Amino acid sequence: MTVLDLRETPVPDVLDHCTAALRVDLDLANPAFGWGGKSMGFATSRGTWVKILFRPVSRINERIWTGEECASVLTGVPKPRLLGSVRWADPTRDLVWRADETTRVEAPAVSSTPELREEPQGLSAAWWETLRGSLTALAGATTTRVAVRQDLIDRRISEYAGTAVDPTVDEWSTAHADVHWANLTAPRMVLLDWEGWGLGPRGLDGATLWAFSLLVPAVAARVSDLFAEDLSCRSGALARLFLCVELLRMTRHFGDHPDLAGPLTREADRLVITLSAAN
Repeated sequence: MTVLDLRETPVPDVLDHCTAALRVDLDLANPAFGWGGKSMGFATSRGTWVKILFRPVSRINERIWTGEECASVLTGVPKPRLLGSVRWADPTRDLVWRADETTRVEAPAVSSTPELREEPQGLSAAWWETLRGSLTALAGATTTRVAVRQDLIDRRISEYAGTAVDPTVDEWSTAHADVHWANLTAPRMVLLDWEGWGLGPRGLDGATLWAFSLLVPAVAARVSDLFAEDLSCRSGALARLFLCVELLRMTRHFGDHPDLAGPLTREADRLVITLSAAN
């Protein structure tokens, strides 16, 4: 199975196919790369944005591969608007590629990394209210997509807590499922990257942003207050525990977010105590 890091491996044939199919020129001098070099994005000659990503043929699935198209029907959430898509098979590499052209978001991401390392400047009260209103609107959307499965939650929580915590989620809602600081822009709040949205435990988006804020306690506290109703319920506590142990797993296996390991462990242990007492 071919695994590419697009930061290190040139793919001129892919870029040529994309530009021809979408009939657009890309700003190849200024690429933006996604996690692990699994995707790349470019500004275009017509003021839009093109994101190119791949999956091994054996790992194509509906949740990731159709996220952008399915998100185009959502309302009440500021996000890039999908303008066009193209997909093609790459039998030489045993991959499938796709390219999505969207409206370009001029506002920069709040952080260059998913985790926050210092208190961000310029996040107004209106920004926070837009974030809360957007995620509330999204939570009420109807979908058959699933972002986080119960069996994954079962596995991750049991790996960490054994039988001390019953991981069964009793409230589900629609979530973006990747709300971190590199996917949020400011001063205009826009939520980026909609590949994996779908149903998750109630409070999943608030829990995700909270987990990625733990290095800045004042911001973590603000996120907790903003989404207090969701995060204080049992499903919200399970969502937070799941996020903690999932990110700890990424730290161990991939070296991601190493600075978060201490705060994540502390919060995970606290949540295990709280949830086990409620069993």
